[in-house]
Amino acid sequence: MPQKVSKSGTSPELSYSIDDPSTAAEALSTDTINVTSHLLNVQAREFEIAQGQQELLSVEEIKDRIKLLDHQLQAAHRALFKMSGGALFADEVGLGKTIEVGMVLKEMDFRDTRDSFLILTPAQLAPQWQKELDEKFGLDFVCNYDEDFCGFDAHDKIIASVDTAKSKTNRDDVLSRRWDVAVLDEAHYVRNADTMRYELMDELSYGEAFFATATPIQNDISDLYNIIDLIRPGILGTRQQFDNRYVVDSDDAQIKRSEELQEKLNRVMIRNRREETKIDFTNRNVHTNVFEPSAAETQLYDAVTDYVRSNYSSADARHLVLFTLQKEVVSSPYAVDKTIERWVADKEKALSKRERNALRDIQSIVDDIARTTKQKRLRHIIETIQDQIGTTRAVVFTQFRPTQDAIADSIRGLNLPVHIVNGDLSSKGKERKVAQFKDEGGIMVATDSISEGRNMQFCNVLVNYDLPWNPMKVEQRIGRVDRIGQDREVHVFNMALEGTIEEHVLNKLFGKIDLFNQSIGGLRDILSRMEKSGSDFEREVFEQLRHADSKVELENNFEDMAVDLEQNTKAAEKMNDFNRGVFDGFDFGESV
Repeated sequence: MPQKVSKSGTSPELSYSIDDPSTAAEALSTDTINVTSHLLNVQAREFEIAQGQQELLSVEEIKDRIKLLDHQLQAAHRALFKMSGGALFADEVGLGKTIEVGMVLKEMDFRDTRDSFLILTPAQLAPQWQKELDEKFGLDFVCNYDEDFCGFDAHDKIIASVDTAKSKTNRDDVLSRRWDVAVLDEAHYVRNADTMRYELMDELSYGEAFFATATPIQNDISDLYNIIDLIRPGILGTRQQFDNRYVVDSDDAQIKRSEELQEKLNRVMIRNRREETKIDFTNRNVHTNVFEPSAAETQLYDAVTDYVRSNYSSADARHLVLFTLQKEVVSSPYAVDKTIERWVADKEKALSKRERNALRDIQSIVDDIARTTKQKRLRHIIETIQDQIGTTRAVVFTQFRPTQDAIADSIRGLNLPVHIVNGDLSSKGKERKVAQFKDEGGIMVATDSISEGRNMQFCNVLVNYDLPWNPMKVEQRIGRVDRIGQDREVHVFNMALEGTIEEHVLNKLFGKIDLFNQSIGGLRDILSRMEKSGSDFEREVFEQLRHADSKVELENNFEDMAVDLEQNTKAAEKMNDFNRGVFDGFDFGESV
C-alpha cells in the first residue's frame, strides 16, 4: 500500500489495500479467456471495495445523534478521501467547522485506523469540544480540565487548551510522543511564526493535521503560508519561494499566478460560504435604544470625563485605571465607585490631595443615584419580551462585575430565573451554567468571559447593556445566539446613554461599518488594517474623547475616525474581492 509523506514521517492512508489481482490469476488456468474473465471479476470487486471505503461508514451510527448538513458531509468526505495528510477547514463563521472535524474523527475511530488524537483549542472552548464530540459523535475524549486527566503521556484521546499544552509544565510531555492526528481550532493564531503557539505546533510530531479557522487570511495572502505549511509542509515551497512566486510587493491584496496558487490551496483547504449553503438563516433584528440620562448621571459622566482628561498620561501607570473609568461611567455608577474605592485605598498610589478630593466628589455623586436609567429600561425590555415570547431566554452582556451584580439585583423581582456567569467560573462551571440556563429559561447576566465560542442557539434575545468599543467584541457576543441551529429571529438590544461616548461609538462608528450586518470575518478584516498600522481601536476611541475640548470638536474627531474606518472598509472589501478570486476558483466536489 502506498505511504503518505507527512510532517513527521509516514502514516498509513485511510483506505485499505487489496491483493494484487495477478497473484490470484496465476493460480488459475492458463486459458486466456479464463484469466481475462477472472481479472475482470477481481477488478470489479476492487472497484466495489474502493467505493465502499470512500463512503462515510459511520454516518449510520450517529444519524440519531446529529443532523449533518450537506456541506458538512462533503467537507468531511473531501478531507478524508481527497486530501492526503490533513486539511484546513476554513468555512465562514457559523457553518459548523467543529462538526466537520468531528465527522472526520468519528470516521477514523469507526474504522479503527488511528490510535492517538490531540485536539488543541482556546481554553474556554475545550469543554465545549469535549461535550460536542461525546454527545454528537459518541467519541470519548479526556479534557485537561477533567479531574481524571493524568497528563499528556497518559491518554490517547485528549482535548486541551493550546496554552496549557505549550506551558513549561506540559510542553515536554506533549512533544515527547508522536500523535496520529493533531487538531487545532482557531488556527489563525499560528499565522505568526514568532509565537509560542506556532513553535509548539511546529515541533509537534503528528501524522495528519486538521486545522480550523474562519479567517485564514487576516492581513494579506502571506498569512496563509504558516498555517498551510504546518499542515502540509513544503506544498507552498519555502517562505521566500512563496513570497517571490505569489505575492505582489506593492500591494498585499494582489497575487501573481493565481490559478497555480488556487490549485495548490485546493489540495489542502476547504472553504464554504453562507450563501453557498442551503441553510436558511433566521433574521437578525437590531434595536438601538439611546436613553436620556438623569441629571445625576449626566453630572457623574461629566465629572469622570473631566477627571480623566485632567489626569491622564500614557506614561503614567494610572492611565489604565483612567481608561477603565471612562468605560465604566456609561456602564454603571457602581462600576465607577468600585474602581475609585480600590484606587483610593491603595496606599502605594501617590495621589495628590486635589485628586483624592476630586475622586471623593465623584463618589458623592454616585451615592445620589439610587437606580439608573439603564436598570429601569432593561426591566422594561425584559417585561416586553416576556409578554411576547412567554418562556423567556435572554442574555444580558456587560463588561464589568459591579454592573453585573446591579443588573442581577434589579431583575430578580421579575419572577424569572437569573443566571450569573463571569470569570470566577471555570470552563466546566460555565458549561454547567449554560446548561442550566437552557433548561430553566430566564435571564443570563454575563460578562465577556463567555462571549466567544459558546453555543446558545436556544436563546434568541441578546442585550448589550454596555457596548465594548471594539466592534469585534460586540459581534462575538451576538455570535453566541446567531448561528446554525437558531430557528427563531434573533433580537439584539443595544443600550446607550445620550450625549456620551457610548452614543458616539454606536452611531458614528458602528453605523459607518454597518456593524450589525457584518460578518465577524468582515469586521476582522476592517480592524486588522487599523491594528496593522499600530493603532488599537479602543485606545483610538479613548484618545478622540480625551483630546476634544468641546462637544463640537468631539463630534469632528469621531467623524475623522469614521472616515478612516470607511477607508479600512473599502480596503477590506478589496481584500474580500481578492479572497473570492482565490477561493471561488476551488472545485470542492472533484478530486485534485
